[in-house]
Amino acid sequence: MDFTFRNETTTEELYAIAKAAYKGSPWSKQTFANDLKSKFARYMIIEADGEPIGFVGGTHLGEELEITNVAIVPGVQGQHLGERLLRQWLVGFDAGTRILLEVRQGNKRAIKLYERLGFIIYNIREDYYRDPKEDAYLMDVTLPLAAE
Repeated sequence: MDFTFRNETTTEELYAIAKAAYKGSPWSKQTFANDLKSKFARYMIIEADGEPIGFVGGTHLGEELEITNVAIVPGVQGQHLGERLLRQWLVGFDAGTRILLEVRQGNKRAIKLYERLGFIIYNIREDYYRDPKEDAYLMDVTLPLAAE
């Protein structure tokens, strides 16, 4: 497969990827639409052979970037594409930028990915998620990322 990356996207594209990746998008189309209107929103799409297969999104304010979504469609999950996407996206931000995210405590694959990139757990939000009820790990790293 040939992988490419781009920053341009649409509400429909983000929603479709998220809906497939999460078996029901955690964000509505309207939430994505509102986010895309923000001057602080940053997105990157990963494509395989010209077809969008995932995205990462976040809010960039000053020297902090909060990752709000990382999604890879089911057919290509488990191939380290999320890591490739994150590494590609994050080179566009300055060294010293603090990257923040939250992740379900039970999402072991995502936690391992973030730890490979150098993220550490700095706090826990108890009972943060619903359906099912679960804690959120708050993780952060300061750029540059850990080497591959």
